[in-house]
Amino acid sequence: MSRLFLICSVLWASLFLIAPVLAQDISPAPEVTLDQLVQQAIKHYPQLTIARQNEEAARERFKSWRAFPNPTLELVPRLSGNREAADAEILLSQPIDLFGKRRATANVKEAEWRAAIAKSTFAKRSLVVKIKQAAINLYAAQEAESLSNDQVEIAQKFHHAAQRRAELGDVPQVQAQRAELELLRAQNALANDKAERLAQLAIVNQLVGQAPATPLRVILPEPQSNATDLSSEERRQFLTTALQSRPDLLAAQAELQARKAQVNAIRKERFPDVQLQARRGAFFGDESSYALRAVVTMPIFDFGSIKHERRAAQAESRAQQATVDLLRKQVSTQVEQAMLRLQQQWQNVERYRSGIVPQTLDLLRKTQIGYEQGASSYLEVLEAQRTFRQVQNEYLQALTGTLTSETALESAMGTALPAEILSSKTEAHHK
Repeated sequence: MSRLFLICSVLWASLFLIAPVLAQDISPAPEVTLDQLVQQAIKHYPQLTIARQNEEAARERFKSWRAFPNPTLELVPRLSGNREAADAEILLSQPIDLFGKRRATANVKEAEWRAAIAKSTFAKRSLVVKIKQAAINLYAAQEAESLSNDQVEIAQKFHHAAQRRAELGDVPQVQAQRAELELLRAQNALANDKAERLAQLAIVNQLVGQAPATPLRVILPEPQSNATDLSSEERRQFLTTALQSRPDLLAAQAELQARKAQVNAIRKERFPDVQLQARRGAFFGDESSYALRAVVTMPIFDFGSIKHERRAAQAESRAQQATVDLLRKQVSTQVEQAMLRLQQQWQNVERYRSGIVPQTLDLLRKTQIGYEQGASSYLEVLEAQRTFRQVQNEYLQALTGTLTSETALESAMGTALPAEILSSKTEAHHK
């Protein structure tokens, strides 16, 4: 009895230890939407922390120059010597920005702050585009693996049908061997698609701050079949939005303002510095002299340092203006190209959804039924299977291409796309 009890105890303990592992293996991967991935990436991606800290530093530096200048206290005590030779005094000085030199520098720092804000926004938008593209790639890998699973099932059914007909003597044995070869090829393709899915999964997990092997399944919005072409008014609106919202363009414009403000700040270096001073002639004694005075310090001559520095700043300003003009042209080109590609992808999806996929699937079913009844040949079934596999892959590429084109247009505009033109309006699995 004791031995039986011991054996049962060991078995129960083994079951309790193995059950969580088995449950983990068979539990489905959690499904996440694109918005959830974006929010998680924003929280954990280190590049955004760097950009936010640079923005904070620029903001504090601007506040520093905009604040009122600090007063200074100068103490000159007499350590040795007689009273006639020593010049002991107490000086309390307060700088006065009478000619706007400090304000000119503050304008430079303010423009640099706006540039830092735009760069921080650009880093965030770049991350959103990156995580969306990674999610699209993972979605494509998921669906490719699912298609491969379907293809393996089809190849298995065909292999079984070929074996039955070969056993009955209706077809040569070589057809069963060819069907087995097609099954092996389908299984090999499935293994490759699974490896690709795991590779794309590692990329997504890295962007959202998770372990590379963390299981998840991406749910992406599926393009709608009623997507229409963009009108001329929508094209103009997209371009206007891009020129107003592109973070890299805003950063370049802010840097241009900083260059212009720097020219003005250098020009003001020829103006005098003014200080108000309160002076006491000795540390102790009631008969000590005292005075309230204004101290003006100004450069008498400019031997070229201020002039050449101003010219250098003006040249940098002109170069930055050319950079802004070039970037505006590039933005216009990128938006136009992205819109054209998106329209083409919409048309491709509609063709596959309404005509190519249904007809190919119907042809495959008819060919398989015909082969089982002896009306179709082996080559016809094989050709129908390969055509269906190719069409499925092309349709998947068209779907993911549409989402990629939307992401490219969003990147070109520098902001999220308007909801009324998005082809992806509902969350759905690829059917």
